Amino acid sequence: MKNIVTIANLLSFLRICLSVPLWYSLSSINENSNIYVIYWFLGLCLLISLTDIFDGYFARYFNSVTDIGKFLDPVADKICALVFVVYLSIEFGISYSSLFLALLVRDIIISVVSIYFVRKEGRYFQANIFGKWFLFFIAISMILEAVRIPNIINQEYSYLSTLNSIFYALSWVFFILATYKYFSMYYYLLKKNNV
Repeated sequence: MKNIVTIANLLSFLRICLSVPLWYSLSSINENSNIYVIYWFLGLCLLISLTDIFDGYFARYFNSVTDIGKFLDPVADKICALVFVVYLSIEFGISYSSLFLALLVRDIIISVVSIYFVRKEGRYFQANIFGKWFLFFIAISMILEAVRIPNIINQEYSYLSTLNSIFYALSWVFFILATYKYFSMYYYLLKKNNV
């Protein structure tokens, strides 16, 4: 139990729990939303980001990196990202729907292979650096997309559309790099195990 209940793991678990208010916050944003709805949404995004930053920091600081933490951290990231992607797919259609499908297929494959290595070798894999950058760029892109929904922001800050497109394109670049890194590592390990 001592190895499971750590500050880092609790922060990762908190991030999973925060995905529920994140969904409600996103759902409350519409064309007529006032600035306070956006402040609430941005504050929630900041809190989620801080749990992501500090779970890794505390795991290293207290030398409490655990297998469950290696599993929980990327799961928490993916749940929050999926909340965004599903909401934006419903709201905006094809561009985020294609990302949702690509993420879903990739993560199902990664989950199946990860479960195989956990059961066979007791090995847990941490998120790779490209995956972290992908989550950063897609998070910024999705936050910008949501923030631009109210007329009060969209008309005043029209440059956010261009900025959003740049972050969205970069997220696809890092998604491809992260996917390649995951699959090449799995291919190497499966080949090494003669599977």
